[in-house]
Amino acid sequence: MKRNRLPWIFFVCLSLGIGALSAAPAIAKFPEKEITFICPWPPGGSSDLITRTIAKVGAKYIPKPIIVVNRAGGNGVVATTENVRTSPDGYTIIQGATGLFTSTILVQKTVAYKEADFDFLAGMTNEPMVLTVHSSSPYKTLNELIKAAKEKNQVIRYSNSGLGGFPQLSVAYLFQKAGVKSQPIPYKGGAPAMAAILGAHVDLGVSHPGEAIPHIQAGKLRPLAISSLKRFPGLPEVPTMQERGYEVDMGVKKYIFAPKGLPADVRSYLVENLTKIIMDDEFKNTMTQMGILWDPLTGKEVVDHLHTQFPIIKKLLEEMEEGKKN
Repeated sequence: MKRNRLPWIFFVCLSLGIGALSAAPAIAKFPEKEITFICPWPPGGSSDLITRTIAKVGAKYIPKPIIVVNRAGGNGVVATTENVRTSPDGYTIIQGATGLFTSTILVQKTVAYKEADFDFLAGMTNEPMVLTVHSSSPYKTLNELIKAAKEKNQVIRYSNSGLGGFPQLSVAYLFQKAGVKSQPIPYKGGAPAMAAILGAHVDLGVSHPGEAIPHIQAGKLRPLAISSLKRFPGLPEVPTMQERGYEVDMGVKKYIFAPKGLPADVRSYLVENLTKIIMDDEFKNTMTQMGILWDPLTGKEVVDHLHTQFPIIKKLLEEMEEGKKN
């Protein structure tokens, strides 16, 4: 009598299957190693401090370290260009600023990168522009300054950290909307520009809040308006330009992006956990203490903002170039 061999065959196949499964390599789970966070600007500035705060708070949410690497050069162009060629595996992320994909591309026409080369993950902060006058100025509000300029056909002279930079462009855009004449007085950096308004050598000064707040608190400067859509926590009494009737939203927004082509699961992991880091109270409070506006955005909102800013800045730069010819 023939013995039924099916149970034995089944057992052998099952054993072989279990053996094969145990021999199969485990599926890699991101992240398996540290994540490099490129800061395209030198140590010590606001960009560097933002990046390092992300790395510090990141220890609560990501099991591997976030290592900050400063790669300065070309106002962010060097690091951004280098990372076009970086493997899109999620182990390299980069800090960006509004100018990288707006004014920089317009001014440095030979840059070897474009927006389509990258995947935008999350927005972090905004460094808007605050307009100040000397404490001896007769103007108490932005509207008083604009009204007087129109009535007297006055040219408003304003100090700024350099032609074509966001401080200068934001004021040019405001006065263009207001219909008043203005003249930028450029300096080589924020410190000498601040010295000009502190010395009452110009009608108006424009700077980041962190630069102006100590002088406002000391009673040396009077703030008139800020260029963000929401008020700045460190200057809660200062109205936005929008509140004064001018649709201006120009500031240096900082965000996180990565080389294009991230695997879907890696992108999802990064977006989820970077968002948790940015929403963490420790990150938010540190930004406020640094005089930086906490401004969380999705990757899409970052891209939408860049698309909104690009034509505005393009037109302003073209007008500046045309003005040089006349």
